[in-house]
Amino acid sequence: MPRVLEVRALQSSYGATPILRGVDLGIEQGGIVALIGRNGVGKTTTMRIITGFLSPSAGRVSVAGIDVAESPIDAKRHIGYLPENPPVYSDMTVNEYLAFVGRIKGVPRVELKKRIGEVSEKCAVADVQHRQIGKLSKGYRQRVGLAQALIHNPDILILDEPTAGLDPKQIIETRELIKGLAGQH
Repeated sequence: MPRVLEVRALQSSYGATPILRGVDLGIEQGGIVALIGRNGVGKTTTMRIITGFLSPSAGRVSVAGIDVAESPIDAKRHIGYLPENPPVYSDMTVNEYLAFVGRIKGVPRVELKKRIGEVSEKCAVADVQHRQIGKLSKGYRQRVGLAQALIHNPDILILDEPTAGLDPKQIIETRELIKGLAGQH
């Protein structure tokens, strides 16, 4: 199976303090990988470099065969990213927000309504699609964040602590959703 993500000799520093030293990682389509470690060891930094939000000190990252440093916009078209705190607009409804993100991520206008419906169902937010995001529970806001990460049908999904702040039932539901997403590829 072709690798959707290749990370080679990745290094990053914060000032003179090394954060990452020689990280190598390869992920095939449909795989699930978890970065596990203590706080401050570079998990979020690694994800931010993979997604093109930070530049590495050294090393190479490619997504779907595209070098993230050389072609960040092209690479980002293949990435769905859910940071620990989803960047949602509280005053928008779920549908408005997903349409907004879909347009930014280049979902063709003729497909947008269909994609919103698909990710709303997949992420269990269809029942709140006309509600303002700011009035939703943390669990629903997290699912809206996941829906925005999926709206453009990315090749790779990067999730930074997708269950942080959720109750035990929501944690189980979110993990099952993630497993189901991996099984679809």
